[in-house]
Amino acid sequence: MGETPDRDRRQDRKKAAIAIVGGGPRCTYAVERLAAYFSAAPPAERTLIVIFERTGRFGAGATHSDRQPGTSYMNRVASQIGFAADESHDSGTRLGVPLLPRVLRPSFHEWCRVRYDETGDPRYDLDPTDVPSRALHGEALRAMFDRYVALLRTTPNVDVDLFADEVVDIAPRAGGFSVATLGRSFDVARVLLVTGHTPTRPHPDTLPGQLMGLPGFVPAAYPLEASLTEAAVPPGATVGVLSLGLTAIDAILYLTEGRGGRFEPCPDGTDCPPLRYVSSGREPGTIIGLSPSGLPAQARPRNDKARDGSGRNHDRLAHRPHFLTNETVDRLRTHQGVPNDIAGRIVRQLDFGRHIFPLVVLEMAFVFYRITEGEAFGDGVLRAIEDRVALFRHDAPLSPEEGIALLMAPVEGAADALGLPFERRFQWRDLFHPLGEDAVPTGHAWKGADWGERMVSFLRADVRAAAQGNLAHPVKAAVDGVWRDLRSVFSYVLDEGGVTAASQRDFARVYHRHYQRMSNGAGLEAMRKVLALVEAGVLDLSIGPRPSIAADETGFRVTGGLTGTTRHASVLINGRMEPFDPERSDAPLFRNLLDRGLIRKWRNPGLDGAPDHVPGALDLDPANHPIAVGCGVDPRLTVIGIPAEGLRYFQLSAGRPGSDSGVFNELDRWAREVVGREAYPDGSPDRSPDGAGAPREAPARTERVS
Repeated sequence: MGETPDRDRRQDRKKAAIAIVGGGPRCTYAVERLAAYFSAAPPAERTLIVIFERTGRFGAGATHSDRQPGTSYMNRVASQIGFAADESHDSGTRLGVPLLPRVLRPSFHEWCRVRYDETGDPRYDLDPTDVPSRALHGEALRAMFDRYVALLRTTPNVDVDLFADEVVDIAPRAGGFSVATLGRSFDVARVLLVTGHTPTRPHPDTLPGQLMGLPGFVPAAYPLEASLTEAAVPPGATVGVLSLGLTAIDAILYLTEGRGGRFEPCPDGTDCPPLRYVSSGREPGTIIGLSPSGLPAQARPRNDKARDGSGRNHDRLAHRPHFLTNETVDRLRTHQGVPNDIAGRIVRQLDFGRHIFPLVVLEMAFVFYRITEGEAFGDGVLRAIEDRVALFRHDAPLSPEEGIALLMAPVEGAADALGLPFERRFQWRDLFHPLGEDAVPTGHAWKGADWGERMVSFLRADVRAAAQGNLAHPVKAAVDGVWRDLRSVFSYVLDEGGVTAASQRDFARVYHRHYQRMSNGAGLEAMRKVLALVEAGVLDLSIGPRPSIAADETGFRVTGGLTGTTRHASVLINGRMEPFDPERSDAPLFRNLLDRGLIRKWRNPGLDGAPDHVPGALDLDPANHPIAVGCGVDPRLTVIGIPAEGLRYFQLSAGRPGSDSGVFNELDRWAREVVGREAYPDGSPDRSPDGAGAPREAPARTERVS
């Protein structure tokens, strides 16, 4: 995959039909969609596609770079990662979605098996339920990108040029846009922005924003190899990490295993976690974990819904909602929604805590009891709860706790009738606050040592639970079945201002953090390593919830708000990805687009004098075209992915095979606009599994980078 500049083709000003800005995973998906459409029906006129990726890692981009450290993991299993649309996208409402031959749209696991058979390299020897490194995912993305580009280049009237440059500005012009990099410009008819994670400065009102510029503060963990050098984070130093989510775990593993530390299996019969950490001497002396809850992201369970290596049978085992359904959301909006004018569109807004969270708890309880007590108990709950749900739809109690009590009363009654002991009951408060961190809102009711000991016990139990899988362990099944399998319902609730401004702020502050901690954590292997680091005393989690930080002449003084425990760190790392905001983006492109009025930030208007909620997302129409300052929409400019987060939710997801994935659907809609075909009137082209009659196989890669 070497990059050879094609200087003979370089011009001062290029003319192209399509420009794709950002060469990461969504670019790979976009190129696949173009390859499918153009292979099925080549364009009548010459079509040049130009793709820009500032890192030069076309197909993977920065976040999924194949050159990043191998200590960073995905949080999705190998069989649930895909690269292309498949049969699940050919629904009755979208006629003629063209598909590439089956051999050109493997799952990530299938791609790994082929590579393992070809090379014997153990890096590719993954089970369907293994969680891969992001570097390996990046390697696969680049390989699939190469295949799709090669296929496009063999299609009549289609050519593709790649530019390892950063796009800094886009300006309207007659017939399209002028796309500018440093030193060159390109005339294009259409632009797709799939820029992924762009470095963003912390908001000044947040703790990272207040620490900006202080000596010893590392404002961004990525790229790890540049931000967390031994000069920035010396061996033996005491280091604080803000946040305990996925980015923080990447940083912690890079500072330990990435510096030569080893994780070894514990000897049989010893009372220790599955792994023990062997120091290299180059890691920090202590890494202090800091988060509002005091808890790290929990281990994702072994995904037994994904044992089919193709990833196409997951939905057969996925949880289907009984209470938290789109129909229930519609009825709640009809009976209890508050009308609000959002850019000329009347939306009947809900309150997430009042109207949705009680249904989340009920749905989780249903999954829990069907596993612990059997399907008969679950069916009985369905019958017993029917009237309560109907009442809730029409008149939900004012507080989440009252709503939960209303809905859970028949469930608790059924558990009482069976005489279930406490340990076999669904304890929703313990699930959301497992160490009782919400029990005492003020004062120092805990000692740091007590919190640390309970944390070790909690992490051990969590790892054991995750090892049982998302179909067998009742709590992990409840979390996975509701917070992950029903994400489309959550989107149905939240997207496009579906909840009030105040509720959306509350969702970001409370409920989304629960989602991130309970269901969007790292895989089992990574969390076993985290546990080993805690057991070894390298990772210190004794500070607990609500930490406060004060800078002094030698670093940072950290104090636990609940425990009163105090530590001192010479280095403090911002261990989270800052949310997208074009005004604070380090990428000049978005600031220039704002200045030109081509984009604007989306607002959820506050009700009754309450402040608006402005999450940082761009204002986009349903087809992902930016709404400009004057409310105009240019359909030739499209933005997909992270810049929409907050307007729409779960924009960070990778494409998933066999699931009618929204990620692929968005790119398919864009591709249909590009080729000028809403559908194939005579149905879709032949796409039999063996590829008969389908687009021809792509030849070996001949990459051109201008």
